[in-house]
Amino acid sequence: MLYWETAEYLYIEHFCILPALRNHHYGQRTLELLAEFGKTLILEIDPPMDAIACRRKMFYERCCFAENPFSHIHPPYHAENRGHALVVMTFSLPIPQEKCNDFYRYLTEKVLKNVF
Repeated sequence: MLYWETAEYLYIEHFCILPALRNHHYGQRTLELLAEFGKTLILEIDPPMDAIACRRKMFYERCCFAENPFSHIHPPYHAENRGHALVVMTFSLPIPQEKCNDFYRYLTEKVLKNVF
């Protein structure tokens, strides 16, 4: 897991469980522990357009994450690439557009600031 913490939220940039350890509730327990911080949990997933992405979305929904209805283009990590559409999910409830905008600013100004 790789996550970024602010005063208001935890942005889970990368989250995975080893295939041999899946289906033992480690992922769910990990997300529950993060929720105990009392901050908004934010993560991004691929749009549910294939079986794997749909399963991933259903997993997060079972863990009480909600899809946010706003368009989100994740900025590129490399200058020669373009951004790509992702779905922003948050723990418990969707967040208002203003908070999504704040998250995007944090993503571009802090997380990806020095990647080029």
